[in-house]
Amino acid sequence: MAAEVGERAAEVDEKAVAIQVEPSRRNQEWILTLLPAFPLGLLILRLWYASRQDTQTLLLLAQHVSPLGMLSVVLLTTMWALPAVVLVGRLLGPLYRLSTLRHSWLVRSADRVPDWVVAIAVVLGTLGWQLRFLPTLVMLTLAVVGLTVRERQPDRAALIRFFCLVLPVAVAVLAYVVVWPAIRQAAATGDTATLVLFAAPPGLAPFLTGPVPPVFARPITEGLAWLLLALLPLVAGVVVLRAPILPMIAVEVAAEPGGDRPAEVVVGNLITGDEQMATMLDRAGAVRFIRNDQMISRVLCPDPGAVPRSGVHLHHWYVEWSMLSWLAPHPLPPQEDPRCAGRPAG
Repeated sequence: MAAEVGERAAEVDEKAVAIQVEPSRRNQEWILTLLPAFPLGLLILRLWYASRQDTQTLLLLAQHVSPLGMLSVVLLTTMWALPAVVLVGRLLGPLYRLSTLRHSWLVRSADRVPDWVVAIAVVLGTLGWQLRFLPTLVMLTLAVVGLTVRERQPDRAALIRFFCLVLPVAVAVLAYVVVWPAIRQAAATGDTATLVLFAAPPGLAPFLTGPVPPVFARPITEGLAWLLLALLPLVAGVVVLRAPILPMIAVEVAAEPGGDRPAEVVVGNLITGDEQMATMLDRAGAVRFIRNDQMISRVLCPDPGAVPRSGVHLHHWYVEWSMLSWLAPHPLPPQEDPRCAGRPAG
């Protein structure tokens, strides 16, 4: 009789636990809806920004701009965010659990990220992050590896000592030897941000592979997590707003159909074109409809690219270049065309 009562009590406890867990799982399903909504929101924001907040221009752009092209722009410009989210998430979860011996939403989120996703994130970061951020990538990777070993192999002291102390110190020494020329250049030119990004992360790696005092664990881990969640959409939005979505051209326009003398040069983005006219969005944000028989000439204006802010380099690998940019063939130097500056060619 007592055994039956005990079994029934155990069944009641299991059902109570299931009832408590199931709503929390259902409450987390809304997060999945944000995954496709976030890039879609970035696309709409980019069109709204390009239309200068004019509804009719926004509708015109939405009709002619290729969704695949815009999605490619969003993915290429925000690809750097995936390694940051994955590595920071896998770092903060185990750090909180090892420090407090308790569970939280950070721990549950980190447990849902498999090791192969972490490996892909490291590869993407190595290829896509700028040179000045690669020491930070090394620091995050070493911290994730050390915390994972400490958490999964708590009884193997020699293994923990190797991955949490010996390996981070050896990699830090090697990193300082490799990037020392860039550190000297940054110090000589007064580039403080680049100097900190090269000098600080390798030395901090050995201190991130172990637990922190329990009283500081929650403020540190959750504070960094909420800061990342708040800043990431803002930074991604700024990057997408600056990304080009339409080709930039310059058109010499005659005053009359069939004329051969340019009355003006229109510089702007080509929205669409057909056998009758071309539709452009000029630099002032106004939509221009230009007849084909008034066009004297047109030229594709080169992308000026981002203006470099630092001259620090490592063996001619500039700190603002990613590994893909460094390994890929350099683009041809753009030829100056007066039409791209708004002046006639003649």
